Amino acid sequence: MIDVSPLPGTVAPIQAPRAICLSAEQKCLLEKPVDPRVDRIMQEIYADRAAAEAALKARRIIAFPSGDSGERHVIQGADGLWRIVPGPAPTTLSEFFDSR
Repeated sequence: MIDVSPLPGTVAPIQAPRAICLSAEQKCLLEKPVDPRVDRIMQEIYADRAAAEAALKARRIIAFPSGDSGERHVIQGADGLWRIVPGPAPTTLSEFFDSR
């Protein structure tokens, strides 16, 4: 027979969720309907995510464009920000910098 008696000790009481303080402007933004463009973009994002999750669950290989060699490298732009660009990695140090 299995013992199902309660565990010794005190159980923490369930706390009510805390209120979130919002300014009048924030409340007004939340009450407005979502722009249809934003809604469309969010639906596309969720559709892509759902397709990726389904592919992972099915353990299928996700198809990428066949014309893409897949080679990428990182360069630093004149603004100091790094970005990923297509193509093989540069062979000399001077090619690592975009516009210097």
